[in-house]
Amino acid sequence: MNTAVLLLLSALLALPARSAVIAYGTPEAAAFQRYSVLTPSGPEEPRPEVLASARRLMWAEHRVQKGDGWVGSMAKSYGSTLAAFQATNNNEYVLMYPGMRMTVLNRDGQLYEVRKDSETLDAIIGKFRVGADERRKFKELVVRANNFPGVALLEPFEFERGDRVLIPGVKVNFDTYRFPFESAAMPRISSRFGSRYHPVLKRRRMHDGLDIPKPYGTPVYPARSGRVLDAGWNEGYGQLVILKHNNGETTRYGHLSKIMVKNGDLVQRGKTMIGRVGSTGISTGPHLHFEVRDKNGKAVNPTSKIGKR
Repeated sequence: MNTAVLLLLSALLALPARSAVIAYGTPEAAAFQRYSVLTPSGPEEPRPEVLASARRLMWAEHRVQKGDGWVGSMAKSYGSTLAAFQATNNNEYVLMYPGMRMTVLNRDGQLYEVRKDSETLDAIIGKFRVGADERRKFKELVVRANNFPGVALLEPFEFERGDRVLIPGVKVNFDTYRFPFESAAMPRISSRFGSRYHPVLKRRRMHDGLDIPKPYGTPVYPARSGRVLDAGWNEGYGQLVILKHNNGETTRYGHLSKIMVKNGDLVQRGKTMIGRVGSTGISTGPHLHFEVRDKNGKAVNPTSKIGKR
């Protein structure tokens, strides 16, 4: 083994404790692979079994491929869990599509990304626990999970921007967007978000939501928990319910045959029936017109919000 290789191996073995998390595909990881095995460096995206068999904490980026299947099975193949994938990516993964990217890891817990230089371990712990005793116990758990040196328990332990820290046992209580029906599965969509030729007005115009055909009277539920901002007749929407959510965004449910809520009511995602599918207003048949609008009232593509806050 030549001198350059020995020097590199020595440098790798002397990496600071915060580098215990290796990102697959980085120069550091490539060097580690090249000089720790006899085979060449692997592809940019590793096979799941590579991470699953690793003895140290590793993470990578995964690009969803057609046929990937349920995200829970994918997480298991990487040696992780569904809860870990959800917490790390802040995504419930109700809806996945080819080309979608996610951070994958080979342990159970949230992979926290340091956002600024000199952020301390104590500051990170404070984001997840309150109370001196709770923080002390949780800090010990985090130090063990990341193989940090014991000194991290005794004095300020700083990180650099882009470092990753495994936060074990994190379970995210998601209040994310779902399709507004009993089933969370993706329904048939007859008209998508964007410019279209209007079937009734006979001209091109912006379509601010999704048209989802369903049998007349199908129950409609909130896509996300919130409060009823308006419920009643609204011109081309016909019978319309507007909900406001905790982040300031709103959702609209149009062409209803019946409204089951009133202004000011609190409603729960998937639990509170807000109305039934109909064909009121400017409509060619029974369907739900579903919109998501941002804090400024601008319509956004609802499919881009499904599974996210």
